[in-house]
Amino acid sequence: MKIRYTSLLLVGALVFPHVSFGQSFVNLDFEDATIAPTPVGGWTYPADPTQCFPGWTVGGSGTVVSYNDLSLGAPAVDLMGPDFPNLVNYTPLEGCYSVLLQYFGFQFQPPSLSQTGFIPVGTKSIDFLVGSGRSDAAVTVNGVSIPMVPIPGGRLAGDVSVFAGTDAQLTISTPSSTGAASDWLYFDDVQFSPSAVPEPKAKILFTMFVLLLSLRVNRSNTALQRTVVGHRGCNRRASLPPSLSLGR
Repeated sequence: MKIRYTSLLLVGALVFPHVSFGQSFVNLDFEDATIAPTPVGGWTYPADPTQCFPGWTVGGSGTVVSYNDLSLGAPAVDLMGPDFPNLVNYTPLEGCYSVLLQYFGFQFQPPSLSQTGFIPVGTKSIDFLVGSGRSDAAVTVNGVSIPMVPIPGGRLAGDVSVFAGTDAQLTISTPSSTGAASDWLYFDDVQFSPSAVPEPKAKILFTMFVLLLSLRVNRSNTALQRTVVGHRGCNRRASLPPSLSLGR
């Protein structure tokens, strides 16, 4: 059996010579937290980031870590859950735990969570669940900014197809600088998907509008040419309705 397994690895290396099979991403749903649950109405500050976010690295200068608590000014990465009334009344988006990123736009860098892992072959997009009104996300892969767009199901998605089949560093942050709760990022359930990011509705509607406008202009030009052009070699001014007559 061991010889057979080794042979399969050799065949895989020959067939996919440019694919690096690194360690998979872990704890993408944040359910691996090992910190002791707070009592009802309780909180933990400061909290141990290795217990709150196993597999992830907390980033951003001056960032603090808390559990079922909110920062009053410092950039923060907060673990929220399980699903019972906590001090700040944040209900997990899915499962037992979700993550809140807070940034107030002064003194320090935005808070972030980063992890390096293998993006599966065939991956076209990354997506994650976001809270209503708290979806100000900044995502990078190997330092490259990934534009995120809303998709059905209360999620954000971005194109990461160029990184498929490679080891890469994923960083999730929030660019908000207002300090308002409505500009923070509350998220959960990060996924790599084989589905492409759908075109934004606004872009589709704008494209349709441009096409319709172009057709209308072309038809108007054609009609005007038929009115203005008379016999061969004889051009005359178009007669205008009385309401549109040219002034002297």
